[in-house]
Formats: sequence, structure tokens, C-alpha cells
Amino acid sequence: MDKPEHLRPVDTAPGAWLAARPAACAAAVLGVLSFIIVAISQGELWSTPDWRISVPCFAITAIASLVSIARKERGAYPLWTIGLGLAAAALVLGWFLMLAIVIGATVVVLLILHAVM
Repeated sequence: MDKPEHLRPVDTAPGAWLAARPAACAAAVLGVLSFIIVAISQGELWSTPDWRISVPCFAITAIASLVSIARKERGAYPLWTIGLGLAAAALVLGWFLMLAIVIGATVVVLLILHAVM
């Protein structure tokens, strides 16, 4: 009879946590790469990205995320969620960046008003 998982010895080697979740790690890396590739290939940041680049990047990241879910990798949700979120943000990069600028400016104004009042 095997021990329950919480009674098994913990592997403390550096990178052991990532090595146990290869599909989720791949999804996170693909999401970051797709965001960077779309941002670099886009001429004007406020325009719509080229779908011939952004959609395949998103699809590959989504497939890696689904593989991670299918493999039932424990605790891998933050990795594939971040990767999928970045790849999805790359689909609407101009809108995403403009919204981020508006939210950032709002936070700055709120902090200034909070400090003054």
C-alpha cells in the first residue's frame, strides 16, 4: 500500500516543481513568447494585431494548456492561466495596452488625491 501524497518525501531540488509540470511550463513560456512576438511584429501598438501571427500563437498556447489540464498536473493552474492570458491579450494588444494606460493613469490620480486629502 502506497503512502498518501502528503506523507511522501518532498523533492527539494531546484526546478523540481517546474519539471513535474512540463505542459503548464510550456504553456506559460508560449504565452510570454506569443505576447512578445505580436508586440514586436505590430507596427502601431494601438492597431489590431495581424491575425496570421496572433491566432496561431494563441492556438498553440491553448493546446499546451489543454494538455496540462488533460494530464491533471497538480498546482499547474497559475502557469497555464498566465500563459493563456498573455496569449489572449496578444489577440487584442492595442485595446489591452490602451486599457492598461487608462487604468494606470486612474490609479496615479487616485493615489495623488488620496495623499492630498
